[in-house]
Amino acid sequence: MSWLTLARWEWFKLRGRRVIWILLGILTVFSSLMVVIRYADYEFQKNRDVVDEIIFLPDAPVLGTLEIELNCTEFLAGVPITEVPEPYTLDDIDLPGTGRKCRQEAEGIQSRLDKLVDAFTMPGAVEKALRWSALISIPIAAFLTVLVVGSEYGWGTLRTTLMKGPGRWRLLSVKVGLVAVLMAAAWLMALVLIIASSLVTTALVSEVGHGDLDASAYGLILRDVGRAWFASLPYIALAALLSVLFSRWAGGTLAATGLSVGYFLIELFTVGRLIKLFDGVAAFRWFGSFVEYDLGWNTAAWLFGRGGEPIPGFALAGAIGTAEYPGDAHAFLVQLAFVLILGGLAFWLFRRRDVTGPSG
Repeated sequence: MSWLTLARWEWFKLRGRRVIWILLGILTVFSSLMVVIRYADYEFQKNRDVVDEIIFLPDAPVLGTLEIELNCTEFLAGVPITEVPEPYTLDDIDLPGTGRKCRQEAEGIQSRLDKLVDAFTMPGAVEKALRWSALISIPIAAFLTVLVVGSEYGWGTLRTTLMKGPGRWRLLSVKVGLVAVLMAAAWLMALVLIIASSLVTTALVSEVGHGDLDASAYGLILRDVGRAWFASLPYIALAALLSVLFSRWAGGTLAATGLSVGYFLIELFTVGRLIKLFDGVAAFRWFGSFVEYDLGWNTAAWLFGRGGEPIPGFALAGAIGTAEYPGDAHAFLVQLAFVLILGGLAFWLFRRRDVTGPSG
């Protein structure tokens, strides 16, 4: 059986499985939703008044912990403060100090608005949306791999397929490759929806200009899509290995799904906390070096390191042995090593293991 024939046969079996298209649809819609959420947040924030507290002179009466709010938007526009609660008087107000505090608050809000604008206008919308959508894509890719690789074990049809002579390595290569192609196609569709969402939301805001899209911007967009796609490959290899490993037992597909997805989620929400817990503890100084080669941390570095934005659970600043995310080259090589090692083990085990009947 040729590669093309085998690929067509696997595609024929796969395309009728509704759950696959639902999962890929969730990924693409979530990607564009990230743009819309940033736009909605911008609309909510931009017309809000800046509110802070009045600063009083050091010798003014003190009313315990009372905080007196001030509409900084009006104050900075020249509207004077006309009243304060007793026993304060207008002469007790530190006008320069209050002005400085209001300006700082206004500048902070404007900075947040600028970041929101960058997150829903091109080309920044693509990078921001893909970063967070990639976190959703990893468990989806792992689940799809278990469905594609592990389901035939559960159905008991793998022996029949192998009897047609495709070869074990070729069969597994096509199955895993098909998942990778599906993820790439999903990311391209997500890219189209992200760009469309960005253009629509940008057009709705008259005070925001369209971002410049030159050749370098298009190159960065394609690079970001490639980053998001590559981040899922180690977890595809892990899911393939677990699918083969648990193929002999009833419920093996469920176990492979739980472990591959659970591994990602556990790392996501625990590694940063462990780093903080062990920070400064001499007995666990080795943990910092270990984390530098951890798959989850390097995946986070690959997706978020350039912007210095920690993701939930990856509070890595001040980690033992390092003060920042590893560089792109380090993260790429670590992920590639996991792909080769986990993928190699999956192929080796798939080739050596006997094929039994249905396993459930």
